[in-house]
Amino acid sequence: MRKSKFGIRIWTIGTLLAVLLTGCSGTGSGADNAAADSGAQSAGGSAAGEIVVAVSRDTALDRLDAGAYDGSMDVHAMIYDGLVRYGEKGKIEPSLAESWDISEDGQTYTFHLRQGVQFSDGSDFDAESVIFSFERWIHDPSNSLTLASAMQSIEAVDDHTVRMTFDRAYYPLLTELTFARPVRIISPNAVEPAGDVKGKFVKPIGTGAWVADSYKMDQEAVLVRNPNYWGEAPKLSKITLKVIPDPQSRVLALQSGGVDLAGGQSGRLPLESLPVIETDESLETMKSPGTSSHFLVFNYDNLHLQDLNVRKAVNLAIDKQSIVRDLMGGVGSEARGLFPPTVPYVTDTNSRGYGFDPQEAKSLLAESGYTDSDGDGILDKDGAPLKLNLVLQQVDFPEWKPMMELVQSELSTIGIDTQLQVLEPNAYYDDLWTNRTYDMIVYRTYDDAYNPHSFLSSLFHRTQDAPAVAWSDEKLESLIDTALGSTDESKRQEAYDHIFTRMDEQAMTAPLYYPDDLFVFNKRVRNVEAGYTTFEPILWNRLEVGE
Repeated sequence: MRKSKFGIRIWTIGTLLAVLLTGCSGTGSGADNAAADSGAQSAGGSAAGEIVVAVSRDTALDRLDAGAYDGSMDVHAMIYDGLVRYGEKGKIEPSLAESWDISEDGQTYTFHLRQGVQFSDGSDFDAESVIFSFERWIHDPSNSLTLASAMQSIEAVDDHTVRMTFDRAYYPLLTELTFARPVRIISPNAVEPAGDVKGKFVKPIGTGAWVADSYKMDQEAVLVRNPNYWGEAPKLSKITLKVIPDPQSRVLALQSGGVDLAGGQSGRLPLESLPVIETDESLETMKSPGTSSHFLVFNYDNLHLQDLNVRKAVNLAIDKQSIVRDLMGGVGSEARGLFPPTVPYVTDTNSRGYGFDPQEAKSLLAESGYTDSDGDGILDKDGAPLKLNLVLQQVDFPEWKPMMELVQSELSTIGIDTQLQVLEPNAYYDDLWTNRTYDMIVYRTYDDAYNPHSFLSSLFHRTQDAPAVAWSDEKLESLIDTALGSTDESKRQEAYDHIFTRMDEQAMTAPLYYPDDLFVFNKRVRNVEAGYTTFEPILWNRLEVGE
């Protein structure tokens, strides 16, 4: 029996944010074990059984180490499997582990591994390869997973059983095991010397459905199907990920047939091009409900915003349907609660939100004693005008500028003077996480497997060193602690019901918009189905091509 011990670490919110926002870059090298079938050329510039997918950034295929935060998360998830996978609305499904047992105290997890699985190089997957994979990253201080900080030991009970022991009950441990990195399983042969946990990464060797075939830095990465794959075999023989940094150029490549599929977060398409795309008879669109939300953060130190009626009025004054219809081209839906209904534990009853009712907003402000004493159109109270600054950035989210201009206009109709302040990304994130000089700031939640637990912990819960970032509320923090430590699913749902209801009743945020993931593809590509995470945006194994 092999056993490994780990100490306990504490991670900062800033480290978590840096991990979540890490981009992709790379330098060139190739990888072996190609298994592609070639066929006759057909429409779309790809051979039969092959497609070309547009991506915005280099995949860093030569540095795609399963235990590192480098390269494209999408490609991580295509080459490497985890013990478990993230299903619809956060359901944890079997992957390399066929089943698992959790002790009554929620601190010991025993995973029963799938037998007969091989890595893409033909070597066997077993308990020792799981331990090898974990030991390569779990000591790394740059990772922020509770999985790492809470783990006390990992041991191979036998060739196909792994036991993990933790110092606390924390239900999202299984969710963290679904992440694209660094928790996925890599072959001991992927490093030199082989099997050395401190060995140098050489090439990506996983148990996933796809294998690295070739790579040209900043140009393309080619993946072929894994002949040793244990699961549903891909119907395609080859996927080429073509780097096209400019969004409009991605649209042109779709129209010309240079690429077969684009969209999602790895190859965003400009919404202003959607009307043109929809008139192209060779292309089809797919809108998939996302798991993130765009919303306003309130500064709880602002005296005006400490008044619940003011926060409610801001919510009621914003026409969320107009944001979706007029600014987003119908791609998305109006926000109600902080998280969309695709997120675990969100229900219609615990996330009712606020509609659009400017008259009710005005009544609430009047109830709190706000009047326009000098007739300038701006409400005031006790000599203090109701003026708020609203901070945004538009490098990462260009849609925020027109969205916030709409918010500014609508708040002015109820007597709130809103001044927009556009910051560069670094200054913006400093203001959000550290400086807090804003009155309101627009932000977005994390995606899929990070919601709701990780986002709530990061922004709505104090740390040992600092108060909560987005809204400080002791009762809310206690409810979050209850949810995170619960080993009973029904009690956990009850805790989240209380969390979301309290956030809604106290108007702790102003939810605005739930974005959809937009994909466009050549009609020759068939069986296009959305996945359940941003790093598995398409069910790649089911894609087919036809004439």
